Amino acid sequence: MTIRLRLPAADAGLAVFACSPAAEALRSLHVLYDAKHHPLHISWVLRTRELTDPQLRAEADRFAFWLADRPLTLHEIWPATDARPWHEELAALREAPIEAFADQLIHAALTRRGHGRRVPLCEFRKDDALMERASAAVESRHPASLSVLRDLIEDPQHCRERFAAFLDRYWQACLATDWPDLERYLLDDVARRGRTASRHGLIPMLGGLSPHIYPEPGSGVVVIRPPAASKNADPLEITLQEHDQIQLVPSHFVWPQLTAVVRRDRNGDDDRERQTVVIAYALEQMQQQGRAPVPPQELLRLLRSAGDSTRLQILQLLAGHPRSTRELAGLIGLTEAGISKHVKLLQEAGWIKPERRGYYVYHHLVRDTADRLVHGLDEMLG
Repeated sequence: MTIRLRLPAADAGLAVFACSPAAEALRSLHVLYDAKHHPLHISWVLRTRELTDPQLRAEADRFAFWLADRPLTLHEIWPATDARPWHEELAALREAPIEAFADQLIHAALTRRGHGRRVPLCEFRKDDALMERASAAVESRHPASLSVLRDLIEDPQHCRERFAAFLDRYWQACLATDWPDLERYLLDDVARRGRTASRHGLIPMLGGLSPHIYPEPGSGVVVIRPPAASKNADPLEITLQEHDQIQLVPSHFVWPQLTAVVRRDRNGDDDRERQTVVIAYALEQMQQQGRAPVPPQELLRLLRSAGDSTRLQILQLLAGHPRSTRELAGLIGLTEAGISKHVKLLQEAGWIKPERRGYYVYHHLVRDTADRLVHGLDEMLG
């Protein structure tokens, strides 16, 4: 869904950056199940699959309903406002109120794409119709996940411990070794974005987070349009007040997507509603890798002009010695008019140059052009 975000005039302190190893682990699990939509991560996916043993893969399949279609979020357990070490994140999962874990799994089983009323655990376990509906949804998409749903219904505490043990095994096997480097990239990105906001303001900084975020000049409005958002649907209009918050979450595993979620809760001090807009965006490093390279115009012109079998024949013949249009036409088997069209394109691109000899025009190969092509390709491809 597209979000039109209107910022208050005084936006200092409105945005905070967030970084959670547990939330990043959940996003990485989603990428493992949806590699075809994350082409930059395919090498990582192949390497990570080699690190998982059959038992770990089987348990991942049992939780697949909550991992494959979209990343599971446990924002009440991992608010991500502080960068905590893994063991503290794991302890937070085990010690949080059981509803903070169970309600998210229930919500995913009862709704499509997260839209719908939230059903608390106590209500869910008393309503046979809701439990049947959730079971049907899970069975239709990921039958292996039915055992987890039954566990959630019968013994939520055991289900949570099962999930915590699975997540810890996955972390130790697949992410723990790389996390110091991954965390450094995340923190470097946060520092760089923070400097941009300090020097240029919040709105320019938000506009630089992703090509899917568009500031409306002079209006105090920022439009967030994730790649999957419908361009025809009306945007969600959100007006932020000074007590609201924008939470910015850099990630290795979001590209090529951008996610934006609006959460509303009550402030415990004055019972005032507070809006939090959570934007998970790809690291700049990932965005750069994901951009299609733009070759220099001269290199593009040389490749396009030579990219034809007839023109390549002309260049090969001229590599021996200069030839006239009539000679080229006879050797290649085309009319002089047809050869002239190809010769003109090669001449405009700098591959050949003409020399008049009486009645005839002879064409010479410009050998420096081939050197420029080789040099240009070498620079672009490294």
